[in-house]
Amino acid sequence: MSKMAERLNEICIRLLQLVYLNVLWIAFTLLGLGLAGIGPSTLALTTVIRQWIRGNSDIPIFTTFWQTYRSSFKEASVIGVIYFVIGWILYVDLLYVQSFYLRALVVFVCFIYMVSLCYVFPIMAHYDWKSTILKLKCSVLFGISYLQYTLILFVALALIYLILFMYPGALIFFGISIGNYAVMWMTNQVFMKIETQAGIQESENRF
Repeated sequence: MSKMAERLNEICIRLLQLVYLNVLWIAFTLLGLGLAGIGPSTLALTTVIRQWIRGNSDIPIFTTFWQTYRSSFKEASVIGVIYFVIGWILYVDLLYVQSFYLRALVVFVCFIYMVSLCYVFPIMAHYDWKSTILKLKCSVLFGISYLQYTLILFVALALIYLILFMYPGALIFFGISIGNYAVMWMTNQVFMKIETQAGIQESENRF
C-alpha cells in the first residue's frame, strides 16, 4: 500500500511540475515577443523533460529552463519562426487548394512537416550538433526511418489533445507540456534504438 501511495505521490508531483513547465513556456514565449520566443521556450521545455525521462528527476527546473532558453535563443528562435511560417502556409493551402492532386501533395507535405516538427526539438535537446541543417535533415530522416514509432506518437498525441479539448481548463495547464512529454518519451525510444544499433555496428566493425 505504501508503494502505491508513493507512486501516486510521484505522479501528482510530476503533474504539478508539468503545470509549472507550461507556465514557464507561456511566460518565456511572451518574453521572446511571441513568435521569436516559441522556439527557445519549446527547446527549454523539451530539455527539462528529456532530463526527467532519462532519470534525472531532481534537476532544478527553472535554472535548466533558463540556461537552455538563453544559450540556444538565436538558433531555436529561427527554427521556431521557420516552422511557424511553413505551418501557416500549409494551413492556408489546405483551406484554398481545390485540385485533388495538389491537395494530396499538400497533405503529404503536411505529414512530413509534422514528422519533422515532432523530432527537431528533441534532436536539438539530445544531440550536441553544430549544424542546424543536419538537425533539420535528421528530424525527417529519424521520423521516417522509425515510422512505426512516429505513427504511435501521432496516435498518442491525438488522444491526448482529444481529452484536453474535452476539458478546456486542462488545456490551459497542460496544453504544451504534456504533449511535449509524449513527444520526448517516444523520440527518446528512437534515439536509444539508434544508439544501440550504432554500438552494435561499431562492435562488428572491430572484427
